Amino acid sequence: MPSIVNEFLLEELTEEIKAAGSCLVLSFDRLTVSEVSDLRTQLRDSGVNYKVVKNRLAAKAFKSSLDLDLTAAFSGKCGVITAPEEGVISAAKLVRESIKKQKDPKINITGGVIEGEALLGAAAAAIPDMPDRNTVNAQLAGMISAPARALATVTQGLASGMARVIQAKMDKEAG
Repeated sequence: MPSIVNEFLLEELTEEIKAAGSCLVLSFDRLTVSEVSDLRTQLRDSGVNYKVVKNRLAAKAFKSSLDLDLTAAFSGKCGVITAPEEGVISAAKLVRESIKKQKDPKINITGGVIEGEALLGAAAAAIPDMPDRNTVNAQLAGMISAPARALATVTQGLASGMARVIQAKMDKEAG
């Protein structure tokens, strides 16, 4: 009987990982019921799915669905956050805020998958610091438009300077 349940859980998790654009692996220990409830509520409100998983099954699900080895990320009690596109970046920021509220951090980000690339260890812990797609697009647009903005400022300065010189010459001749 347990093998049938495990097969069902593995199939369900594999499909969820395939459908998600990004995933985050959390290791947690000693969380109180209220802390878990608060975290689940925040994650649900941000539009991501959070599920406590069996480590062996989760590692198999990542291997079979994305052909990624995240075995190192699964140690102790673990949960997986799945989200569309790079939605786990905002979820990771929520987790970081939850960690900051705790005196003794009970949650760690141990792994993640963003755009098909596995992140483990220190790289996974840096996920909350990553900019999301909208921020990167805004930065790129600012960098592209900066030279045009500078050129417009310079040409406007030439025209307004010329107008001031002409006006000063006319004022001098009239006076």
